Amino acid sequence: MKYSTFWFELAAVCAFACGPLSACSSDSSPGSADASTTGDGGPTGSGGASTGGKSGSGGSTTGSGGSTAGSGGKPGSGGSTTGSGGKPGSGGSTTGSGGSATGAADAGSSDSGSADAGPMDVTIHFKATVGTAAFACGQTYTGQGSTKVTVEPRDFRFYIQSVSLLDENDEEVPVTFDTRSPWQTPDVALLDFEDGTGACAMEGNAQMNTVITGKVPSGKYSGVVFVNGVPDALNHGDPVKLPAPLQAGAMTWGWLYGYKFVKAELGATAAPAGDAEPGLGLVHMGSTGCDNTTMDGGMPDYMGPPKVACSAPNRNVIRLTGFDPAKNTIVADVGVIFGQIDLAENNQCHSEGTTCPTEFAALGVDFATGKSLTTQSAYHVE
Repeated sequence: MKYSTFWFELAAVCAFACGPLSACSSDSSPGSADASTTGDGGPTGSGGASTGGKSGSGGSTTGSGGSTAGSGGKPGSGGSTTGSGGKPGSGGSTTGSGGSATGAADAGSSDSGSADAGPMDVTIHFKATVGTAAFACGQTYTGQGSTKVTVEPRDFRFYIQSVSLLDENDEEVPVTFDTRSPWQTPDVALLDFEDGTGACAMEGNAQMNTVITGKVPSGKYSGVVFVNGVPDALNHGDPVKLPAPLQAGAMTWGWLYGYKFVKAELGATAAPAGDAEPGLGLVHMGSTGCDNTTMDGGMPDYMGPPKVACSAPNRNVIRLTGFDPAKNTIVADVGVIFGQIDLAENNQCHSEGTTCPTEFAALGVDFATGKSLTTQSAYHVE
Protein backbone atom coordinates (compact mmCIF):
# COMPACT_ATOMS: atom_id res chain seq x y z
CA MET A 1 0.00 0.00 0.00
CA LYS A 2 1.24 3.47 -0.83
CA TYR A 3 0.99 6.29 1.69
CA SER A 4 2.03 9.92 1.77
CA THR A 5 4.08 11.38 4.62
CA PHE A 6 4.76 14.96 3.67
CA TRP A 7 3.85 16.05 7.20
CA PHE A 8 5.99 13.45 8.89
CA GLU A 9 9.40 14.92 8.27
CA LEU A 10 8.14 18.36 9.20
CA ALA A 11 6.87 16.93 12.48
CA ALA A 12 10.21 15.20 12.97
CA VAL A 13 12.11 18.43 12.40
CA CYS A 14 10.15 20.20 15.12
CA ALA A 15 9.11 17.48 17.55
CA PHE A 16 12.44 15.68 17.59
CA ALA A 17 14.70 18.48 16.48
CA CYS A 18 14.95 21.41 18.79
CA GLY A 19 18.34 20.47 20.18
CA PRO A 20 21.76 22.05 19.67
CA LEU A 21 22.15 20.72 16.12
CA SER A 22 18.60 21.20 14.95
CA ALA A 23 16.50 23.77 13.15
CA CYS A 24 12.72 23.77 13.35
CA SER A 25 10.69 24.26 10.21
CA SER A 26 8.07 26.99 10.20
CA ASP A 27 5.57 24.46 8.76
CA SER A 28 4.14 22.85 11.86
CA SER A 29 0.74 21.63 10.65
CA PRO A 30 0.36 18.14 9.11
CA GLY A 31 0.14 18.12 5.33
CA SER A 32 1.18 21.72 4.82
CA ALA A 33 3.34 22.46 1.79
CA ASP A 34 4.97 25.84 1.73
CA ALA A 35 6.57 26.42 -1.67
CA SER A 36 9.43 28.31 -0.01
CA THR A 37 10.60 25.24 1.91
CA THR A 38 12.02 21.91 0.89
CA GLY A 39 8.99 20.04 2.22
CA ASP A 40 10.66 16.64 2.45
CA GLY A 41 7.98 14.01 2.62
CA GLY A 42 10.41 11.21 3.24
CA PRO A 43 9.86 7.70 1.95
CA THR A 44 6.48 6.27 1.08
CA GLY A 45 4.08 6.24 4.03
CA SER A 46 1.39 8.24 5.70
CA GLY A 47 -0.07 9.45 8.89
CA GLY A 48 -3.38 10.18 7.22
CA ALA A 49 -2.23 13.65 6.21
CA SER A 50 -2.67 15.26 2.83
CA THR A 51 0.22 15.10 0.38
CA GLY A 52 2.22 17.68 -1.48
CA GLY A 53 2.55 15.70 -4.69
CA LYS A 54 5.14 13.30 -6.03
CA SER A 55 8.76 13.40 -5.01
CA GLY A 56 11.67 13.68 -7.38
CA SER A 57 9.75 14.64 -10.50
CA GLY A 58 11.23 17.30 -12.72
CA GLY A 59 9.47 20.64 -12.62
CA SER A 60 7.25 19.76 -9.67
CA THR A 61 6.48 22.34 -7.07
CA THR A 62 8.62 22.57 -3.96
CA GLY A 63 7.14 20.87 -0.94
CA SER A 64 6.61 17.47 -2.53
CA GLY A 65 6.02 14.20 -0.78
CA GLY A 66 7.25 10.73 -1.54
CA SER A 67 6.55 8.38 -4.44
CA THR A 68 7.35 4.71 -4.83
CA ALA A 69 9.71 3.15 -2.33
CA GLY A 70 12.84 1.33 -3.45
CA SER A 71 12.86 -2.39 -2.90
CA GLY A 72 15.18 -5.30 -2.59
CA GLY A 73 18.31 -5.94 -0.64
CA LYS A 74 18.85 -6.71 3.01
CA PRO A 75 20.52 -4.44 5.54
CA GLY A 76 24.19 -5.09 5.66
CA SER A 77 24.45 -6.59 2.18
CA GLY A 78 26.48 -5.37 -0.72
CA GLY A 79 30.03 -4.76 -1.75
CA SER A 80 32.32 -1.94 -0.86
CA THR A 81 33.03 1.08 -2.96
CA THR A 82 36.51 1.83 -4.17
CA GLY A 83 38.35 5.04 -4.89
CA SER A 84 42.04 4.64 -5.62
CA GLY A 85 44.93 7.04 -5.26
CA GLY A 86 42.74 10.02 -4.52
CA LYS A 87 40.76 9.74 -7.76
CA PRO A 88 36.99 9.60 -7.43
CA GLY A 89 35.52 6.17 -7.96
CA SER A 90 38.60 4.51 -9.44
CA GLY A 91 40.07 1.21 -8.45
CA GLY A 92 38.83 -2.28 -7.83
CA SER A 93 36.13 -3.65 -5.57
CA THR A 94 36.11 -5.44 -2.29
CA THR A 95 33.04 -6.98 -0.77
CA GLY A 96 31.93 -5.69 2.59
CA SER A 97 29.03 -5.37 4.94
CA GLY A 98 27.15 -2.15 5.30
CA GLY A 99 23.97 -2.04 7.27
CA SER A 100 24.61 -3.41 10.74
CA ALA A 101 25.81 -1.60 13.82
CA THR A 102 29.25 -3.07 13.20
CA GLY A 103 29.11 -2.76 9.40
CA ALA A 104 32.25 -2.68 7.32
CA ALA A 105 34.51 -2.32 10.33
CA ASP A 106 33.72 -5.89 11.41
CA ALA A 107 35.40 -7.17 8.29
CA GLY A 108 38.75 -5.97 9.65
CA SER A 109 40.96 -7.58 12.25
CA SER A 110 42.37 -5.56 15.13
CA ASP A 111 45.38 -7.90 15.33
CA SER A 112 46.48 -7.43 11.72
CA GLY A 113 50.08 -8.18 10.91
CA SER A 114 51.35 -4.59 10.67
CA ALA A 115 49.55 -3.05 13.65
CA ASP A 116 51.22 -2.99 17.08
CA ALA A 117 49.29 -3.84 20.21
CA GLY A 118 49.12 -0.34 21.69
CA PRO A 119 46.33 2.04 20.60
CA MET A 120 46.95 5.45 19.06
CA ASP A 121 44.72 8.46 18.59
CA VAL A 122 43.51 9.09 15.05
CA THR A 123 41.72 12.06 13.48
CA ILE A 124 40.10 11.55 10.08
CA HIS A 125 39.63 14.85 8.24
CA PHE A 126 36.85 15.56 5.74
CA LYS A 127 36.12 18.53 3.53
CA ALA A 128 33.26 19.36 1.18
CA THR A 129 33.55 20.82 -2.31
CA VAL A 130 31.35 21.85 -5.19
CA GLY A 131 33.52 20.59 -7.99
CA THR A 132 37.00 21.95 -7.32
CA ALA A 133 35.81 24.85 -5.15
CA ALA A 134 35.36 24.63 -1.39
CA PHE A 135 31.74 24.20 -0.26
CA ALA A 136 30.48 27.28 1.62
CA CYS A 137 27.00 28.51 2.38
CA GLY A 138 26.30 31.93 0.87
CA GLN A 139 28.68 31.34 -2.06
CA THR A 140 27.62 30.75 -5.66
CA TYR A 141 29.00 28.18 -8.10
CA THR A 142 28.71 28.35 -11.88
CA GLY A 143 28.38 25.50 -14.35
CA GLN A 144 26.61 22.98 -12.09
CA GLY A 145 24.35 20.09 -12.99
CA SER A 146 23.54 18.77 -16.44
CA THR A 147 22.41 22.22 -17.65
CA LYS A 148 25.39 24.11 -16.16
CA VAL A 149 23.47 26.61 -14.04
CA THR A 150 24.64 28.83 -11.19
CA VAL A 151 23.72 27.46 -7.77
CA GLU A 152 23.98 28.26 -4.07
CA PRO A 153 24.28 25.55 -1.39
CA ARG A 154 21.30 24.90 0.89
CA ASP A 155 22.65 21.98 2.93
CA PHE A 156 25.31 19.27 3.07
CA ARG A 157 25.78 16.87 5.97
CA PHE A 158 25.92 13.13 6.47
CA TYR A 159 26.19 10.38 9.05
CA ILE A 160 29.07 7.92 9.13
CA GLN A 161 29.30 4.55 10.84
CA SER A 162 31.63 1.54 10.71
CA VAL A 163 34.98 3.19 10.00
CA SER A 164 38.13 1.11 9.45
CA LEU A 165 41.65 1.93 8.34
CA LEU A 166 43.52 -0.30 5.89
CA ASP A 167 46.84 -1.58 7.16
CA GLU A 168 49.92 -2.54 5.16
CA ASN A 169 48.35 -5.91 4.35
CA ASP A 170 45.18 -4.22 3.07
CA GLU A 171 43.31 -5.58 6.10
CA GLU A 172 40.55 -3.50 7.71
CA VAL A 173 41.33 -2.35 11.26
CA PRO A 174 38.26 -0.88 13.03
CA VAL A 175 38.41 2.64 14.42
CA THR A 176 36.97 2.93 17.92
CA PHE A 177 35.02 6.20 17.95
CA ASP A 178 35.54 8.71 20.72
CA THR A 179 32.49 9.99 22.55
CA ARG A 180 32.54 13.63 21.42
CA SER A 181 29.24 15.41 21.94
CA PRO A 182 27.42 16.71 20.01
CA TRP A 183 29.09 15.08 17.00
CA GLN A 184 29.96 11.50 17.92
CA THR A 185 28.81 8.53 19.95
CA PRO A 186 30.77 5.27 20.01
CA ASP A 187 28.57 4.09 17.12
CA VAL A 188 27.98 7.02 14.74
CA ALA A 189 29.30 10.45 13.75
CA LEU A 190 27.73 13.43 11.99
CA LEU A 191 29.74 15.50 9.49
CA ASP A 192 28.17 18.94 8.99
CA PHE A 193 29.53 21.33 6.35
CA GLU A 194 26.80 24.00 6.45
CA ASP A 195 26.92 26.97 8.82
CA GLY A 196 23.35 28.25 8.69
CA THR A 197 24.14 31.31 6.55
CA GLY A 198 22.75 32.29 3.15
CA ALA A 199 20.33 29.73 1.74
CA CYS A 200 21.49 27.26 4.42
CA ALA A 201 19.57 29.27 7.02
CA MET A 202 16.35 27.43 6.15
CA GLU A 203 17.21 24.29 8.15
CA GLY A 204 20.85 24.86 9.05
CA ASN A 205 22.76 25.84 12.16
CA ALA A 206 26.00 27.66 12.93
CA GLN A 207 27.85 24.64 14.30
CA MET A 208 30.02 22.63 11.92
CA ASN A 209 32.04 19.42 12.16
CA THR A 210 34.58 18.11 9.65
CA VAL A 211 36.45 15.41 11.61
CA ILE A 212 35.99 11.98 13.15
CA THR A 213 38.20 11.14 16.12
CA GLY A 214 38.96 7.77 17.64
CA LYS A 215 41.59 5.15 18.34
CA VAL A 216 43.26 2.36 16.36
CA PRO A 217 46.13 -0.02 17.12
CA SER A 218 49.48 1.64 16.46
CA GLY A 219 50.71 0.98 12.97
CA LYS A 220 50.95 2.27 9.40
CA TYR A 221 47.75 2.75 7.43
CA SER A 222 47.15 3.50 3.76
CA GLY A 223 43.39 3.48 3.25
CA VAL A 224 39.99 3.98 4.85
CA VAL A 225 36.60 2.27 4.74
CA PHE A 226 33.36 3.83 5.98
CA VAL A 227 29.59 3.67 5.61
CA ASN A 228 27.12 6.53 5.15
CA GLY A 229 24.51 5.40 7.62
CA VAL A 230 23.20 5.02 11.15
CA PRO A 231 23.37 1.50 12.66
CA ASP A 232 20.06 -0.34 12.57
CA ALA A 233 19.97 -0.57 16.36
CA LEU A 234 19.82 3.25 16.49
CA ASN A 235 18.23 4.13 13.15
CA HIS A 236 14.71 3.35 14.33
CA GLY A 237 14.99 4.55 17.91
CA ASP A 238 13.18 7.46 19.55
CA PRO A 239 15.05 10.61 18.42
CA VAL A 240 13.95 12.39 21.61
CA LYS A 241 15.73 9.84 23.79
CA LEU A 242 18.82 9.20 21.67
CA PRO A 243 22.01 11.21 22.27
CA ALA A 244 23.42 13.85 19.91
CA PRO A 245 24.12 13.76 17.01
CA LEU A 246 20.94 11.70 16.62
CA GLN A 247 18.88 14.63 17.89
CA ALA A 248 19.54 16.62 14.72
CA GLY A 249 15.91 17.05 13.68
CA ALA A 250 16.59 18.09 10.09
CA MET A 251 18.29 14.70 9.65
CA THR A 252 15.45 12.40 10.71
CA TRP A 253 12.22 11.04 9.25
CA GLY A 254 11.17 9.74 12.68
CA TRP A 255 11.02 6.27 14.18
CA LEU A 256 9.66 4.23 11.29
CA TYR A 257 11.98 5.34 8.48
CA GLY A 258 14.86 6.53 10.62
CA TYR A 259 17.55 8.99 9.63
CA LYS A 260 18.65 10.67 6.43
CA PHE A 261 22.13 9.25 6.03
CA VAL A 262 23.03 11.94 3.48
CA LYS A 263 21.37 15.35 3.10
CA ALA A 264 22.61 17.41 0.12
CA GLU A 265 20.87 20.37 -1.49
CA LEU A 266 21.84 22.90 -4.17
CA GLY A 267 19.47 25.65 -5.30
CA ALA A 268 19.64 27.59 -8.56
CA THR A 269 20.10 31.32 -8.08
CA ALA A 270 17.65 32.30 -10.86
CA ALA A 271 14.46 30.83 -12.29
CA PRO A 272 14.40 29.73 -15.94
CA ALA A 273 12.41 31.89 -18.32
CA GLY A 274 8.72 31.40 -17.69
CA ASP A 275 9.20 29.65 -14.32
CA ALA A 276 8.20 31.24 -11.05
CA GLU A 277 10.72 29.36 -8.90
CA PRO A 278 14.46 28.69 -9.28
CA GLY A 279 15.47 25.08 -9.73
CA LEU A 280 16.44 22.82 -6.83
CA GLY A 281 18.56 19.71 -6.58
CA LEU A 282 17.93 17.71 -3.42
CA VAL A 283 18.91 14.23 -2.27
CA HIS A 284 18.00 12.82 1.14
CA MET A 285 19.32 9.26 1.26
CA GLY A 286 18.00 6.89 3.93
CA SER A 287 16.40 3.48 4.28
CA THR A 288 13.09 2.76 2.51
CA GLY A 289 10.66 -0.13 2.44
CA CYS A 290 10.27 0.13 6.22
CA ASP A 291 6.91 -1.13 7.47
CA ASN A 292 5.05 -2.08 10.62
CA THR A 293 1.57 -2.23 9.10
CA THR A 294 -0.68 -4.90 10.61
CA MET A 295 -1.99 -7.75 8.47
CA ASP A 296 -5.45 -6.17 8.29
CA GLY A 297 -4.04 -3.46 6.05
CA GLY A 298 -4.24 -0.68 8.62
CA MET A 299 -2.08 2.43 8.72
CA PRO A 300 1.55 2.06 9.79
CA ASP A 301 2.61 3.36 13.19
CA TYR A 302 4.97 6.23 12.45
CA MET A 303 5.95 6.53 16.09
CA GLY A 304 7.29 2.97 16.21
CA PRO A 305 10.07 0.98 14.54
CA PRO A 306 9.53 -1.34 11.56
CA LYS A 307 8.50 -4.91 12.34
CA VAL A 308 10.83 -6.33 9.72
CA ALA A 309 14.07 -5.09 8.21
CA CYS A 310 13.68 -2.27 5.69
CA SER A 311 13.74 -3.79 2.21
CA ALA A 312 16.12 -1.11 0.87
CA PRO A 313 18.77 -0.26 3.49
CA ASN A 314 20.46 2.28 1.14
CA ARG A 315 23.82 2.16 2.92
CA ASN A 316 27.01 2.37 0.90
CA VAL A 317 30.45 1.02 1.78
CA ILE A 318 33.11 3.49 0.69
CA ARG A 319 36.67 2.18 0.34
CA LEU A 320 39.44 4.67 -0.45
CA THR A 321 43.09 3.77 -0.90
CA GLY A 322 46.08 6.09 -0.76
CA PHE A 323 44.82 7.55 2.52
CA ASP A 324 47.12 8.28 5.47
CA PRO A 325 45.09 9.91 8.28
CA ALA A 326 48.12 11.93 9.32
CA LYS A 327 48.54 13.44 5.85
CA ASN A 328 45.37 13.15 3.79
CA THR A 329 41.80 14.44 3.72
CA ILE A 330 38.61 12.77 2.46
CA VAL A 331 36.85 15.06 -0.04
CA ALA A 332 33.07 14.87 -0.48
CA ASP A 333 32.05 16.54 -3.76
CA VAL A 334 28.41 17.63 -3.74
CA GLY A 335 28.80 18.88 -7.31
CA VAL A 336 29.43 15.31 -8.47
CA ILE A 337 26.30 14.08 -6.69
CA PHE A 338 24.18 16.44 -8.82
CA GLY A 339 26.34 16.22 -11.93
CA GLN A 340 23.63 14.53 -14.05
CA ILE A 341 20.68 16.45 -12.60
CA ASP A 342 18.98 19.43 -14.29
CA LEU A 343 19.35 22.01 -11.54
CA ALA A 344 17.32 24.53 -13.52
CA GLU A 345 14.26 22.44 -12.58
CA ASN A 346 12.84 21.20 -9.31
CA ASN A 347 14.38 17.74 -8.95
CA GLN A 348 14.01 16.24 -5.50
CA CYS A 349 15.03 12.76 -4.34
CA HIS A 350 13.63 11.78 -0.95
CA SER A 351 15.06 8.28 -1.40
CA GLU A 352 12.27 7.89 -3.97
CA GLY A 353 11.76 9.50 -7.35
CA THR A 354 13.05 9.55 -10.89
CA THR A 355 16.21 11.55 -10.14
CA CYS A 356 17.44 9.21 -7.40
CA PRO A 357 19.30 6.56 -9.45
CA THR A 358 22.17 8.80 -10.62
CA GLU A 359 22.51 10.54 -7.25
CA PHE A 360 22.53 7.23 -5.38
CA ALA A 361 25.07 5.84 -7.85
CA ALA A 362 27.39 8.78 -7.19
CA LEU A 363 27.13 7.94 -3.48
CA GLY A 364 27.80 4.24 -4.11
CA VAL A 365 24.27 2.80 -3.72
CA ASP A 366 22.21 0.83 -6.23
CA PHE A 367 18.84 2.59 -6.13
CA ALA A 368 17.01 -0.46 -7.51
CA THR A 369 18.14 -2.79 -4.72
CA GLY A 370 19.27 -0.54 -1.88
CA LYS A 371 22.61 -2.36 -1.80
CA SER A 372 26.13 -0.95 -1.92
CA LEU A 373 27.79 -0.64 -5.34
CA THR A 374 31.45 -1.34 -6.03
CA THR A 375 31.88 2.10 -7.60
CA GLN A 376 31.18 5.67 -6.50
CA SER A 377 32.28 9.15 -7.49
CA ALA A 378 31.32 11.45 -4.61
CA TYR A 379 34.39 10.76 -2.45
CA HIS A 380 38.10 10.92 -3.12
CA VAL A 381 41.38 11.46 -1.27
CA GLU A 382 43.65 14.46 -1.40
